[in-house]
Amino acid sequence: MTSRDVYHNFALEYYLMTAHAFNEPVFMLWTTTPTVMLGKYQDAFSELDLNAVDAHGLTVVRRYSGGGTIYTDEGGCQFTLIMPDQTNDLDFSQGLTLIQQALVAVGIHATTDSRNDLVVDGLKVSGSAQYDEPGYKLHHGSLLFDSDMATMASVLKVDPVKQKAKHIHSVHQRTINLKAQKPDWTPEQFRQGIIDAVSSANNCRTVTLTAADEARISEIAAERFADPAVIYGDRQTFQMTRKRYVKGGGLVQIDYSLNDGRLSAVRLSGDFFSNLDTSQFSKALLGKPFDREIMKTVIARKLSVTPILGITAEQLVEVLFDDKKAVEK
Repeated sequence: MTSRDVYHNFALEYYLMTAHAFNEPVFMLWTTTPTVMLGKYQDAFSELDLNAVDAHGLTVVRRYSGGGTIYTDEGGCQFTLIMPDQTNDLDFSQGLTLIQQALVAVGIHATTDSRNDLVVDGLKVSGSAQYDEPGYKLHHGSLLFDSDMATMASVLKVDPVKQKAKHIHSVHQRTINLKAQKPDWTPEQFRQGIIDAVSSANNCRTVTLTAADEARISEIAAERFADPAVIYGDRQTFQMTRKRYVKGGGLVQIDYSLNDGRLSAVRLSGDFFSNLDTSQFSKALLGKPFDREIMKTVIARKLSVTPILGITAEQLVEVLFDDKKAVEK
């Protein structure tokens, strides 16, 4: 892919998932101008140092997939694997295996770590995320080769709850560039090596977009990815914030307000993975008495239809009612 425009590239993913679908898997490798990518469920104002983002002139975008915020630039790359799939479950194994094998083919021995990461010598070099559309699953992720770690560290905040749970002090502490494994390579050589490895191992053919394709992709980019309202959301204020890091599931935050003992406002956010519509989740809770059993019943009903990977209804209820995790605003 030649585009460095992240709005275009995310729009292309969505277009291939919904309008120009293929019967076989689609693989793409791409890169961006300096960009921060928010996960689907994250609060931009909590995750980013917006003054630093402005000072560095970075693009900000919100993905359709869950997970955490990442920094990307032309020193690294992004990969996308779109697969015909009817299961609608979150499974990172196929995409991670594809990339892990490509890295081995170019002489870099990365291993899987946790639910969605690849590591070299215990340090993270790739994070992944997923989302579904009817009949298709998309797995995309990042590969750090020679990215600007100083900029990454200056713009990304590490949540204190997650920081404590993972025993880390900064983003830089747990990440590494793959150039350390291939010091003589340029980012362009690295990207071409990955493309060649994936192509040779999977008998790939190349598809070229038409002018009509590009016109529709531009429309999707403007509607779904470049809109500031989509990226930053509504800065609604709440009476209470409760937060917890769930091992194997991610960071969960629930903001809420009460009126006469009933929920008058509620927002679920975090770096978890799900296909959950959080606006519908909130709507199901609004007006309900703030009672543990009632909350558990409603939340369990929603998660039975659209689960959150690694997080149960009971764990969400524990976050909501754990006074030790409450922060009054």
